[in-house]
Amino acid sequence: MPQPSPSPTPSSPPPFPEPLLEAAHRLAARAGSMFLATCGVLGRFLARHVSGRAFFWALLPAAAGMFLAQCTMAPLSAVTAAREQTLLAEARDSRLAATVTALAQALGELAATQPDENARRELLVRAVDPVRTSAAHWDYVFLSRGTVNVHTPTLPDAGGVDFGAATDVHGVRFVQRMMDTARAGGGFTEWTADLGEGRTEARRAYTLAVPGTDYWLGARAPAAVGSPGQSGQQGQSGPPTPRALEFHALRLGWLAALGLALLVGVLARRREAAKR
Repeated sequence: MPQPSPSPTPSSPPPFPEPLLEAAHRLAARAGSMFLATCGVLGRFLARHVSGRAFFWALLPAAAGMFLAQCTMAPLSAVTAAREQTLLAEARDSRLAATVTALAQALGELAATQPDENARRELLVRAVDPVRTSAAHWDYVFLSRGTVNVHTPTLPDAGGVDFGAATDVHGVRFVQRMMDTARAGGGFTEWTADLGEGRTEARRAYTLAVPGTDYWLGARAPAAVGSPGQSGQQGQSGPPTPRALEFHALRLGWLAALGLALLVGVLARRREAAKR
């Protein structure tokens, strides 16, 4: 009867070559020596030139300017960024309202030319489908009749679905509210959508009734304004504001002034040494 062959013993990794280890030690020692020598040269240079009176008088206004910029413009940058976000939100709301208002007026006149209800509905759907409130494809305009969705460009399966019982994370029947607001003369409705996996998004929609019909239009967007092209993604930081860029540029300018002050001190000490 054949005996089972013994399992091979695991081989240990080969030892690290000693010549390479010695070379690594030499390189490390040489790098350490070069670093210490550089620190010594820099220290002697600063001790020789930075201690001069000319450098001190050149450094004083630069340091004072940088201190004032840090104390005044840093909070101003944050305040201005918040103000810019407010202006962006106001511009977004104006765009939504203007788009829905103009489209509702046009659809009202268009619907009056078609007495057949089915043909009228198809006519309104074709008119609404290509409309967007921005360059992002999800910033669409939807068409409803009562609480029943008639057409949502990016959700073809939603057509004919009654969303009257739909609620947000706080139990608010937001579709019912949007319909009531549209029939009352138009306006904004806010709710908090459940995105799944514990994520939520505050949304804001402008709705308005189509004149002469029982249809109404709506256009929505996240309540928080992000950078362009991110209207479906809340919480992402946008690009730096102009005020923030101005603050960073001024800070870099004062750093350049500090370097210039160092150069002034060096030249002054050289002139003093030449006179001696």
